Amino acid sequence: MEDLMRARSGIFFGALAIGAAFTLSACTSASDRIPQSTDEPSVTGTWKSDDAGEPHLTLGEDLTATGSDGCNGISTTYTIDGDIIEFKSFFSTLKGCQGIDTWLSAVSTASVNGDTMTVLDRSGEEIGVLHRAS
Repeated sequence: MEDLMRARSGIFFGALAIGAAFTLSACTSASDRIPQSTDEPSVTGTWKSDDAGEPHLTLGEDLTATGSDGCNGISTTYTIDGDIIEFKSFFSTLKGCQGIDTWLSAVSTASVNGDTMTVLDRSGEEIGVLHRAS
């Protein structure tokens, strides 16, 4: 009987320790995962193009990206690895727009140099450029 009580208390305290670890790991905020170097400009904010339909992206401090490819609303999340912004697959509305090149919806990665964001597709080819909104 005593062995059964020890086994149950061991399971209980083990589960308690695992639960505490998960709880503490959830306490970090998205801003803790964004590089805070003062040497590099922040990527957060709105980035725009003068192309037809005015494609744009707004990158949030919470690692979300929302905007328009010039025709459809787009939304995703992103990560930063060094100087590369990596975008997850976009959620998008499905409108059809004649005469609009929806190049921004094909973004896979991007890099920022000053107020210019160079946008690349999955093959690493440059597909467009966005400029920081003033």
